[in-house]
Amino acid sequence: MALSRLPVTVLGGYLGAGKTTLLNRLLADVHDVRLAVLVNDFGAVNIDAALIANRDGETISLTNGCVCCSIGDNLGMTLYDLAGRPDGPEHIVVEASGVADPARIAAYAGCHPRLGLDGIVVVADAETVRARASDKYVGDVIRQQLATADLIVLSRTDLIDASATRAVRDWIEAEVPDARVYDGAVVNRLAQLLLVGGGSHDAPLASVEHSALFTTWRFTSALPLDGPALRRALAMLPGAVLRAKGIVHLADAPGRRIVLQLVGRRWSLDPEEQSDGVVLAGRSEIVLIGLAGQVDADGLAALFAPTLPPGLPPMADLLRPESRA
Repeated sequence: MALSRLPVTVLGGYLGAGKTTLLNRLLADVHDVRLAVLVNDFGAVNIDAALIANRDGETISLTNGCVCCSIGDNLGMTLYDLAGRPDGPEHIVVEASGVADPARIAAYAGCHPRLGLDGIVVVADAETVRARASDKYVGDVIRQQLATADLIVLSRTDLIDASATRAVRDWIEAEVPDARVYDGAVVNRLAQLLLVGGGSHDAPLASVEHSALFTTWRFTSALPLDGPALRRALAMLPGAVLRAKGIVHLADAPGRRIVLQLVGRRWSLDPEEQSDGVVLAGRSEIVLIGLAGQVDADGLAALFAPTLPPGLPPMADLLRPESRA
């Protein structure tokens, strides 16, 4: 039986950037994944009373099976405890304080062998982030938070016009050249993207709900993939790709199931641990989720083609979004 990895997502951003809005959306919208959210202050999250099943000290249990826990004095011990629970969560989200370096928080994901860093998401207030980044007192904090992010989500884009939003995006992309920057409606669907990859590795890979916002691209192969070529393809993915998950078999790791996880610019290929020590070869399947209208299916097929044995035609398809929002 496979021992599933427990992904940890770190949510950062300066004071007032909109982390609380995103946390409430996560807690309200998550389905079919046992989520644990670690926060500094229950009051700041303002959990909908209708979601609360009961409260026991520093833990709030929700009616959808999720829990919200206070970090307390030791984040590492809290994570270690959650990872060791037989009926524990399937995904953990840690809210960093508004002045914290998310990378330092992310380092705690190594405190237990079952834990793994899934990604760092930083929320930036589109209306104020540039001014704050130039402030002599807090500017270094803002820039450091942005630099650590795998995904940068611009909040409050409804308060500025399209040209101002574009200018903020251009500025962030100049400050953090490798950044994946998203705004507006992405925030409304971010819970789906963060939680793809939680739970069992054998769960349906394309489990994210289709909407007018996202496009899903699936790549499969019945034969083992070329490991170095796959790593090159993952490193070269375009910025429109937000999330990916996969189970792959590699020619340079025969007989092993390899778990692929990607959030923004961060990706990993980790051998799946097996309690019985036996892993059988099988089909490789990778699912990429990107912004609708910005994913070039032919370009992705060309990018992944070198991972296949010579002469083997690629098996890939683009699942186009539904017309509804």
